[in-house]
Amino acid sequence: MTERLPAEDQTGDNSVLLDGRGLSVHRVNEIAREPAFIRPADAALELTRRSWETAVRVSSRQAVYGRTTGVGGNRETSVSDGVQQDLRLLRSHATGSGPRLPDRVVRAAIVIRTNQILNGGSGMHPDIIGGLVAAVASQNLPTVHARGAIGTGDLSAFSEIAMGLIGESPLRDGRSGVSWTPHHGDALPFISTNAMTVAIAGDTSIEVAGWLQHCLIVSVLSVLGSRSSVEPFAAQVQSARMHFGQAEVAERVRDLLAPHDITPVRVQDSFGFRALPQILGATWQAVHRLQNTLTIEMNSASENPLVSVEDDMVFHNGNFHAMPIALAVDEAKLAVASAALLSQCRLANLSDPAVTGLRAFLADGPEGSSGTMLLEYTTSAAIAEIRSSAAPGSLGHTVISRGTEDHASFASQAATQLADILAQSRLVLACELISAVRALSQQQRELDPATELGAYLARARLVLDARTEDRPLSADLSAAVNFLSQPLDQ
Repeated sequence: MTERLPAEDQTGDNSVLLDGRGLSVHRVNEIAREPAFIRPADAALELTRRSWETAVRVSSRQAVYGRTTGVGGNRETSVSDGVQQDLRLLRSHATGSGPRLPDRVVRAAIVIRTNQILNGGSGMHPDIIGGLVAAVASQNLPTVHARGAIGTGDLSAFSEIAMGLIGESPLRDGRSGVSWTPHHGDALPFISTNAMTVAIAGDTSIEVAGWLQHCLIVSVLSVLGSRSSVEPFAAQVQSARMHFGQAEVAERVRDLLAPHDITPVRVQDSFGFRALPQILGATWQAVHRLQNTLTIEMNSASENPLVSVEDDMVFHNGNFHAMPIALAVDEAKLAVASAALLSQCRLANLSDPAVTGLRAFLADGPEGSSGTMLLEYTTSAAIAEIRSSAAPGSLGHTVISRGTEDHASFASQAATQLADILAQSRLVLACELISAVRALSQQQRELDPATELGAYLARARLVLDARTEDRPLSADLSAAVNFLSQPLDQ
């Protein structure tokens, strides 16, 4: 699940072209890691200009929400003081809380918002594009807080970005700078977006995909350490059901195991091994669906009102509502939670002498030694955290702004919960990795380091303490979590 920027998106001046339609989760991740040079496609910039002209023209003949009226519960209140109303809106809505978001997420959100504006539905003055391009290229981004959205537009986050761009809030280094001067009518369409939630969910989905790659390999080490059967991974089993994720996982397991000798000792194993393709496969599919949903969102016009250049009209609408995102993130949360539970199941098997042929809890030394016993406690505590975070964010409900906004998706909360689940899932998998490596060592099982599985085992052994007597395992856990946080190719 890796994707680099395609050659056709790289221009001769080493910038990345945005046209309002061609972004993906992987492209945004690639762009947002460091300051980047982006530029709008000429046709998209021209569409943005025409969209602004349309918005100005329509608002001269009818009421347009947020341009000739107040917002939220003030939607029936007429306003006539031009850009001052826009500035008041941005100032009042720049009310975030919680920790500061990392630069890569803020940069990703700005890239996504730029692309959405270039889609042509915002009615914003095209000057905003220059301000956003400058922000993406800068080391010094606006300060944005993680909390404040409820899944009906990232209002506080993008108001904070706007305040940084117009010089009213300090940037990360404490200084202020002006890269955008808003025009009348710019404020509401700028913040009428879920781009920050998309950025957070997209960033986390990349990390979840990396965790799943580790999870699959660690589970195969556990297959060897537990002397399990390989029959559940047979191609014939997968073709009988034909879920593509299941088939991909099973094929990957077969490829990893192919160079190695396997001697199963049981007719049938626990679900932790036997249902691995079904559960990890379903998790892969959920992550794919999430990324597809996010890709749609970052290439869409989510503004309210929506400006239609073709019809010379504006449409008041609910495109800002993030329910599609919330549902996709909630599905991914539940899927990752189930994959983590399966890792806990394999850990229990690795602690069982009947499964490994070794001592209970992979202990060494005098009888009664505890070995890896506390890893089961660690995983149980982590699973409890996961269970709490896996509760669907989309079940949330609120009625705000004098009753005018009576439903919310809470997609932003779901995205944060997915990150929390990932952190705990890494801890669970770290416990399994420690146990699988120890089981293979105690079985004196060596894997050819020229194979992918053998090379992975060798790298894991380098970061883990080889001692097996009773001792604190906290340092091993920290090292294993760090190992599982790195891409496979590092």
